[in-house]
Amino acid sequence: MPQTNTAENILERYLDDYELFAEECITIRDHNTSKLLPLIFNKGQKILHAVSEKMKVEKGYIRIMLLKARRFGGSTYIEGRFYKHTSLNFNRSTFIVGHEEDSTSTLYAMATLMQERNPVPPQTRKSNAQELIFDTNDGKGLKSQYRLATARNIHAGKSQGIHYLHASEEAMWIKGGELLSGLLQCVPDLPTDTEIYRESTANGYGNSFQEDVFKAYCEGKYPYYEQDGIIYAWYNPKSDYILVFIPWFMHERYVKSFESEKDKREFVERLNAQVFNKDKMVWEDSEGKRLKKKFTLTLEQLYWREYAIEDKCRGSIEKFRENYPSTVEEAFLSKGTNVFPKDLCDDLELLCKEPRLTGDVVERMGKSKIKPSPHGHFSLWEKPIDEETYFLTVDSAGGVKDIDKQDKVEPDPSCIDVWKRGTGRQVAQWHGHIDYDLIGDLVELIGNMFNRGRACVELMNHGYTVVADLNRKHYPLYETRDDDPGWKTTKKTKPQMVDGLYCMARDGDLQIMSKQTISEMRTFVEEDGKFNAASGCHDERVDTGGMASQMMRMLPYRDKSDTMRGKKRRPHQISNWRDKMQKPDEGFTEVMVG
Repeated sequence: MPQTNTAENILERYLDDYELFAEECITIRDHNTSKLLPLIFNKGQKILHAVSEKMKVEKGYIRIMLLKARRFGGSTYIEGRFYKHTSLNFNRSTFIVGHEEDSTSTLYAMATLMQERNPVPPQTRKSNAQELIFDTNDGKGLKSQYRLATARNIHAGKSQGIHYLHASEEAMWIKGGELLSGLLQCVPDLPTDTEIYRESTANGYGNSFQEDVFKAYCEGKYPYYEQDGIIYAWYNPKSDYILVFIPWFMHERYVKSFESEKDKREFVERLNAQVFNKDKMVWEDSEGKRLKKKFTLTLEQLYWREYAIEDKCRGSIEKFRENYPSTVEEAFLSKGTNVFPKDLCDDLELLCKEPRLTGDVVERMGKSKIKPSPHGHFSLWEKPIDEETYFLTVDSAGGVKDIDKQDKVEPDPSCIDVWKRGTGRQVAQWHGHIDYDLIGDLVELIGNMFNRGRACVELMNHGYTVVADLNRKHYPLYETRDDDPGWKTTKKTKPQMVDGLYCMARDGDLQIMSKQTISEMRTFVEEDGKFNAASGCHDERVDTGGMASQMMRMLPYRDKSDTMRGKKRRPHQISNWRDKMQKPDEGFTEVMVG
């Protein structure tokens, strides 16, 4: 009896502690040495484990997008986790999908090795397929199964229920979106004790993995897990998925020792040497030196990076970034040419600030107020100043009434930026989905906070409706010509917007505060002479930034049409927020009085 209790206690501990089970029960084949070793989590696996357990506790299930550098052991972590779940529980079903036959066979060999070397293995029933059936011929076993298939079979897994799903190297799948949609229907609806891991290295733009990575990433706005000052996971409030990103420098093996002190001195000289940036026409620190400072990297890590660029990636820094990325954005190579260089975006992001206030803009008793919320659509960097000139740039995008009900395709979000004319500083931004017939009301609410600053509305999608609504409100608008309000984006003006944003952001004439704007700039490309966001990404913030560059040239430093200056205010106009501040309603922040 004591032995039975001891065995039961051990199994309970294994059920509750994957890291313990991995170390004591799972054997893996080391990639470099081919030795059989216990699965002891490396740094990257520890981060993935921490995020997984955090989500499991908070949600009761796991939905993870895993973007990774090569060979850190993400698949190994997932295979071991699912092997534990399936081999220690009744009536559980695991399904693993590899991107090709060779990779699927490798994953199957990994699973069989785990079973063969497990000190507490469940009984198995024979099968000719690539699967482990944890059952006995008399039906008294666990009745759980561990199956594998290749992504080339787009109907794989559709005839069975799945509790634990691993989409391996999803970015490499042919017809990945179609296969994934079928597999997800086999997973029980939430809330249930189920786990889905979709993992891959990057494979450019235009595949289901890349598109859903950026949906979960949400331009990095909502961090989920941070360690030593570096963010490794993000969430989207509107999605069940967490994005986990494991950069190359988290892998302990990605280091290279110096053969001599001379080699080390020469490398340090190369690292510290200034390089000439042709885009900005300036001398600046090398990328290696900037990485060292940003992520606190060692010389040995950077020495390996130099070696890997030359030997593993044939001298291509772009290929290195794709296979061994440092950030989410640089993992994806576009077929087109990135308009805004990485170095420029890195510099601009360093100048960005966290908003002083995040929330939703609402009207309460005729006054514009901000209801604070961490998931609000409105970000404020600088309080409005009376007698200051502001202007708004508006991309109305698709609204929410245009959602394709058949394909459930979500339209692009709308974006409203507020800029200070005197300095070109971005002081506020609203970004999100809203019914197109309400955009005009929103523009006026925001404009009322900023001295009814002139609004430049892009005449695309529902822009004409927005302009008409604002005209009826007598709201001041940018006019291309007299009585011709709105900004027309054409083959001629689009390059002007893009070039203007590039030059003014580079020279400091536009001071961008939003990190999400910079994120969109990183994935804005030129392909076949056309400027657009890369597949699965957005560019509405780039559009409002581009319009701002043109307004900085066209609008006067002091707007003569501003009725606030030297004239009696009409009832609908703004009052001095500093002199007439009233106690706000509970739960609201009063910024301006309408």
